[in-house]
Amino acid sequence: MISLMREYARSLKIVLLIVIVVFILTSGVLFYFGTGPFEGGGRNSVAVVNGEEIPIERFRRAQSNIMAAYERMSRQRLTPEVAERLGLSQQVVSELVTETVVIQGAAQQGVRVSDEELRSTIQQIREFQENGRFSRDEYLKVLRQMRLDPGEFENEIRRQLVRRKMETLIKQGVKVSDEEIRQAYTQRHERVRATWAYADVKPAMASVEVADADLEPYVKAHQPQFSRPERRKLQYVVVNPAKLAAPVTDAEVEAYYKEHAAEFEEPKRLQVAHVLVRVPPVGGSDAENAAKAKIEDVIKRAQGGEDFAKLARELSEDKASAVQGGDLGFVGPGELVAPFEQAAFALKKGEVSAPVRTAFGYHAIRVLDVKEGGTTPLKEVAPKIKETLGAQKREQAAQTRAEEVRAALLSAKEFPAEAKRLGLDPQEATFARGDALGEAGRDPQLDETLFGLAVGGVSTPIKTAGGVAVVKVVEHTPAGVPPLAEIRDRVVEAIKRERAEQQVTDKAKALISTLGKGGDFAAAARADGFTTGSIPLFSRADPPKERGSLPGGVLTAALQTPAGQLAEPVRADGGVYVVKTLERAAAAADGLERDRAELEKQVLEQKRALTWDNWIRERLASSKVEVGGQPAPLTR
Repeated sequence: MISLMREYARSLKIVLLIVIVVFILTSGVLFYFGTGPFEGGGRNSVAVVNGEEIPIERFRRAQSNIMAAYERMSRQRLTPEVAERLGLSQQVVSELVTETVVIQGAAQQGVRVSDEELRSTIQQIREFQENGRFSRDEYLKVLRQMRLDPGEFENEIRRQLVRRKMETLIKQGVKVSDEEIRQAYTQRHERVRATWAYADVKPAMASVEVADADLEPYVKAHQPQFSRPERRKLQYVVVNPAKLAAPVTDAEVEAYYKEHAAEFEEPKRLQVAHVLVRVPPVGGSDAENAAKAKIEDVIKRAQGGEDFAKLARELSEDKASAVQGGDLGFVGPGELVAPFEQAAFALKKGEVSAPVRTAFGYHAIRVLDVKEGGTTPLKEVAPKIKETLGAQKREQAAQTRAEEVRAALLSAKEFPAEAKRLGLDPQEATFARGDALGEAGRDPQLDETLFGLAVGGVSTPIKTAGGVAVVKVVEHTPAGVPPLAEIRDRVVEAIKRERAEQQVTDKAKALISTLGKGGDFAAAARADGFTTGSIPLFSRADPPKERGSLPGGVLTAALQTPAGQLAEPVRADGGVYVVKTLERAAAAADGLERDRAELEKQVLEQKRALTWDNWIRERLASSKVEVGGQPAPLTR
């Protein structure tokens, strides 16, 4: 519960933090993939929705944000080729059009975000606080560091808050019927038994012949698959701050400690315990009143002398903390949802609160202990200060050294030879937007600087995560498909795979046709060169043990196919599956009541999401949308 409460406390900040991330990503040059279909031609917008323009700058920010999110989830770099295959630019425009349609719909229905709501959201962000309280000076300082205009920044936050408020309004009226719960239970617990056959594509690829005449037409038809982004051949050096000496004196540490006293102030912290009584999302006023009455009884008993920890163990619906007597540990300002935090910090040690309502339900809160804030002694933070000052000195020394190096390299006839004379290690690389550059790593400023230089130009010092780089552009290669000779093997491989997949799919269809007339599944499949296997009774709620070795598409096909019938071929795992459902067993009737609460919650969330999606679809269908100057009715 403590982690959930902390997460929920941050949820109000998420909108703002997303905006912050977007602006951070785009405060320098943007990492985007060429001009694409939505830029160029002197236009200042990527789309027009019911007469409202979507600025190209918003498109760039959103594109960079999606790119960063993809890389965090996939843990790999998003290359221009992958971005093209994913249709990244089109997805970004579609999302921005959707956002605009939602905000326009909210305006028509009178949904607004007040200045007070906007101010409250911003003031809860710790990045804008000093000693646990909002500081306008700190707020403006952070925005200046990110090169943001406060008015523009606040407008973006307001837009996101309006969207969230509109979504909440649409979803809150959704209800779930008993029949819908029964259907969900049946779908989740109905069991099936199936058999499968699999043919690998690789053996078929070995027999595929590709003529030279096939290569050029294939490349022309699949240009995004083989295109390379604009690239530059570089020579460069990196001045690494970690290799430079930067002694820090005790006097410097003490001076920093005095000048930055606020950094070493510890806020007041409380050790709190609570009893939680949840309020069902569809319970109405009766459930609300019952939960509040139950927590009022807990408070009365605690104030009457009963052991709070015992009450928590017996009555709290926060099972994680109940076993600890409701103890949530020590918490500080900004770590919990606002109503809970406000009530807790208004209590003295040993006191119990009045009923506190949060999104989780009703709480009774008791303060177990208090740690008053104060200043951390210099001796405890001196090592950290020394480390900070040392890093700052080394970075400055690296910058100074890089400026000296650049002055020498500008007039040098041979970049590598001069770099070696200066005691540096010259490197060479072929670089595309978004690439990492050796120990310099990946940095948006590299893209901005290197693709702004002419061939033969030497960059000013570029500060990167790996040090300060000085780079010379030696050669420029425009974006496009490389000569066939360079990608011949890739093209041949792609053609072979495509043709082999079709051959194996046709073979699977022929097997399905044969089996449709009767006969033994396994024998017929093995006779055609398929490997076979079976899946014992399983359901969506209880997947088969061998699920890890079978693709999800195979299991889905078995679940969706009537007993005794065969599914369409399933392409997966580098081959093709044929699936036959042998048996369907009804869900156990006695499990519905056991799962009702969980199912009700799941179905409600699914239905809310569908209702919201349908609302957006209707708005899009009735909107006039132009993308790139052309009418473009978008759908979700």
